[in-house]
Amino acid sequence: MFTAKHLVKNQAGSVMVAAIMILVLLTIVGIAATKNSTTEQHLATNTLLYERSFYAAEAGFEHAKGVLKVPYTEQNQSNIALGNPGRWTFVLNQSGVIPGLEKATDCTFDGGVELLNAQLEGISYTVTVWNNYDDAGACSAEVDNDGRIMVRTVATGPRGSVCAIESLIEGTTDSGGMDGYKAQAGAGAGKSYRNNDLESITDFTQQM
Repeated sequence: MFTAKHLVKNQAGSVMVAAIMILVLLTIVGIAATKNSTTEQHLATNTLLYERSFYAAEAGFEHAKGVLKVPYTEQNQSNIALGNPGRWTFVLNQSGVIPGLEKATDCTFDGGVELLNAQLEGISYTVTVWNNYDDAGACSAEVDNDGRIMVRTVATGPRGSVCAIESLIEGTTDSGGMDGYKAQAGAGAGKSYRNNDLESITDFTQQM
């Protein structure tokens, strides 16, 4: 009787140890799953923040093109008339065409002109332009000779998310109209010239 009683007590202790080991294993598995889930959540958040910064950088690039379009056209009227390439000197030497900007100091990003500094839905972006090395291999910080400049947009968002887009842009000019369709702009009283359509459209139904 004494021996049987002793064996029963030993079996009860082994069950307790097994239960504790199972609880420890389940705890480890739970902690690992929670950590993995947290890591995946951080990765998804970082991806989202990067994408927002990327789209903000793209928006900044489009913003810069919009800012430069009108002064580029105005400052290159003589080139347009002669059919010559346009020049970006007006934005590099800051002749007052776009107020409030400093001159470029060299042909690098650090020596470029900060064209824009704006925010879009909590993400700030900065657009910088500088002269590229021209076809001859030389570069003047303030004088454009080949009609091309470098543009970089750097967008910074929450949690240090940063995205930069850099591109070499080239303006195009020709002797045609630069600002839209104005077939009848010169007609009417007080005008010194007429501008008529040839084979004007009279049927405005959808053309197939």
